[in-house]
Amino acid sequence: MSSTHPRCFLTAFCIGAAFALPLHADTVLETETAELGKKGELLISNSVQFEKARDGTRTAFTLTQFEYAVTDRAEILIEPFFQEWSKAPDGTRTHGMGDLEITPSYMIVMDDEHGWRPALLLAFKVKVPMARNREIGSGRVDYYPYIIAGKKLGHWIFNANLGVDFIGHPKDDHATKNELIYDFSIEREITDKWSVFGEVFGNSRPAIGERSTFSGALATEFKFTEHFNTFISVGYDTDHLFNFRPGFNFVF
Repeated sequence: MSSTHPRCFLTAFCIGAAFALPLHADTVLETETAELGKKGELLISNSVQFEKARDGTRTAFTLTQFEYAVTDRAEILIEPFFQEWSKAPDGTRTHGMGDLEITPSYMIVMDDEHGWRPALLLAFKVKVPMARNREIGSGRVDYYPYIIAGKKLGHWIFNANLGVDFIGHPKDDHATKNELIYDFSIEREITDKWSVFGEVFGNSRPAIGERSTFSGALATEFKFTEHFNTFISVGYDTDHLFNFRPGFNFVF
């Protein structure tokens, strides 16, 4: 899956809640956070997303992330999109492997716990074209440099991402444009084990003749142990795409 493409960002978009341990990304979140894990920590996150478009098309795909803390200030995120299934109203079916995304990130400014200064990270996502089906992936490499800002204030956690997605254009595609992409999330820790989350996402026009998109979602997550939590999230966007995502996170 070419999830750095805006349409796939939307199909992959939803939100989530608290961290099992302080690692900064999992499949629950589209907005990556400024919280980093300790050196040597590994987070495995997995979920299945179900979608329904306005025209009746139904899609489901797997989302998996492996995130490893190389140091206390640097991490590597690997996101293979193993499978996608889609069924159009006319009965046409699409099935196949998605793309692979690799994102290194580095914290350049640490959060001032006693002041208002947020933590700042630089990240650079590369989409490696693995999908053979052109309905799932473009067959081209995408590059997405972006900045992550995050701040924790009491039981509230705020995070924002801002970057430009440089799309690898197929030879026969002259309409697709590079995009400005932005997202923002707010987390509220209700108890030590239960959290709720809200997230918004937007992008500039993805192609000539198309409009920019705005999305929103809500989710909840429950932490069973310090190493395992589960979540459920729902989202909706201005292209009338509804999504539902259950999943879990495991860290060790």
